[in-house]
Amino acid sequence: MAPWIFIAATAYFLNAVAFVIDKYLLALPIPKPFTYAVWVAVLSTPVVFLIPFFDIFIPDMIYFGLSFASGTAFFIGLIFLYKAIRRSDVSVASTQAGVFTSVFTYLFSFLILGNALPQNNLIAIGLLTLGLLFLGSVGRGVVLHAISAGALLALSFVLLKWTFTAGDFVNGVFWTRIGFIGSAVLSLIVSKKARDEVKSLAKKATKSSKFVFIINKLIAGTAFVLLYYAILLGNVVIINALLGLQFLFVFLLAITLRNKLHGIEENVSKKTLAIKSVGIVFVLSGFLAILI
Repeated sequence: MAPWIFIAATAYFLNAVAFVIDKYLLALPIPKPFTYAVWVAVLSTPVVFLIPFFDIFIPDMIYFGLSFASGTAFFIGLIFLYKAIRRSDVSVASTQAGVFTSVFTYLFSFLILGNALPQNNLIAIGLLTLGLLFLGSVGRGVVLHAISAGALLALSFVLLKWTFTAGDFVNGVFWTRIGFIGSAVLSLIVSKKARDEVKSLAKKATKSSKFVFIINKLIAGTAFVLLYYAILLGNVVIINALLGLQFLFVFLLAITLRNKLHGIEENVSKKTLAIKSVGIVFVLSGFLAILI
């Protein structure tokens, strides 16, 4: 089995932990998805410290433009993802977004990167996507947000893969993060309402919620570095198809923490569990198909 599959699986576990904490923070301490995404971008600013230690090149206009587009798509995709997480069970929201991320990643990889997959990988993606659809069918009301998040995050991942191919890993991470931070800054410059929201949250948020937020974003940052490295080594379509593993982790964490943390309320009715069980079977079958 390729090592990047294990790297991606570890990244998705850490992402699952981050998603559950996101749900807690979005339920009360930090309720605005836009503001939440802006502060995530703020915590990406340490990327500038890579400059003295790595060979960061000055990109041409095409490389910079596509890197900035990747970062911008990631920023806007996060806003829609956080809206979905805020309005639904965390397992449902993350799963629905995962479905559309997988589908759009396959589409964009074909259109932008020219990637074609062997037949067994296509079968694996089909099983994983079918499983995700079952798992996401128990939630309603966040589909449009999930579609928007999935399309934008998929575009971000595919463009990120392009930057790795056209440059290298460090420069790809650096310049797409610059795009992420830059898009957040531009949104604050353009919108006074956005500036007011961010300032208001900075004043109202408690020290404990700020601490939890920072720790959570460190977890998420570690997950994304691992995910980026997996994308560098492997196939971006297969990596995104492994989102089924992330759902399993999110679901198990949500069940464990259900009613123990504010905002973590997982539907465990018999019908819901039956549907999710069918979905899990498809997800595991898809994962096994990748290993064959």
